[in-house]
Amino acid sequence: MARARTKRISQAQKLTGFGIVAVLGLITIWLLVQQSRFNPAVTAILQAPGPGGRIQAGAGAATAGLIPEAAGFTPLAAAQSYGPENLSDKINGKAELYLSAGFRGMSCRSFTLENPKGTHLEVFVYDMGEAQNAYAVFSSQRRPGAGPLALTANAYTTPNALFFTRGKFYVEMVADRAVNDLPGALETFTTALLAKLPAESETTSATGRLPQEGLERDSVRLNAADAFGLEGFNNVYTGEYTLKNGKATAFWAERQTPAEAEAEAKRFRDFLMANGYRKIQTPGGSPEMTVLGLDNSFELIMVQGRTLAGVHDATSAAAAVELAGRLQRALKGKP
Repeated sequence: MARARTKRISQAQKLTGFGIVAVLGLITIWLLVQQSRFNPAVTAILQAPGPGGRIQAGAGAATAGLIPEAAGFTPLAAAQSYGPENLSDKINGKAELYLSAGFRGMSCRSFTLENPKGTHLEVFVYDMGEAQNAYAVFSSQRRPGAGPLALTANAYTTPNALFFTRGKFYVEMVADRAVNDLPGALETFTTALLAKLPAESETTSATGRLPQEGLERDSVRLNAADAFGLEGFNNVYTGEYTLKNGKATAFWAERQTPAEAEAEAKRFRDFLMANGYRKIQTPGGSPEMTVLGLDNSFELIMVQGRTLAGVHDATSAAAAVELAGRLQRALKGKP
């Protein structure tokens, strides 16, 4: 039986084969590069959440129509809306702050800016139900060292973001980079946004009811719920102080009746004593002030009419009494 002859491959055929393999390799590399440069608008759509981030639907959808479109701001996708049941899908880890303050709904939308070119901006509009609730989240989220902004009664800016309230709405506008004169760069958009937000009465800072000397201005907060760890101790204004005798935090909260203020003062006092605080005698304190101490932390509680007030976590008893005296005079409207 004759042996089968092996067909020899010429040099030209070998070169042709190598050429085809090289071309296929180049095509593969080109496809990978194009995928890495995928259209950002399409990427935003593909990354948009499913059931968690409802598009123009759900309890938060009413806020979607408040986010405008403006010249120089190109939308990347439709607005996403969230309600109390799914807010954590968008801001996992921070949702409880909003929920405890009366959150109703939120919508957000992403844009790219023409100037500065390529800047990415995400806009969040929260419906907090009441102006006081909007101020609570605004003050609790305040960034240290932020600059004041004459946009609304409550507004400030950081190198890459604007934050403000308008009535019951709390707004965050966050860029993906620091921008020189960010308020100026966003002026067209913020003007259009404010035109859509209903003009309502504002809840302004509690600074006017706190003693001014020693007050750290950026520290003023409205604690919507469970202030100082006491469940149900709600709507408590606080401000931090640096005093000659140490540091301390002043607080006040207005209640419906003097009896309610007295009852809550007693509940707070009992809470502190259950956690190890004990009453102490301090020179200079008035009879209506109760001072409690634990190690190097001192608390002082007092009631003026419908107002429960006091000093929290003072570093000395002298600092607690000093600040309480100033607070007492401020609440009475005296210099």
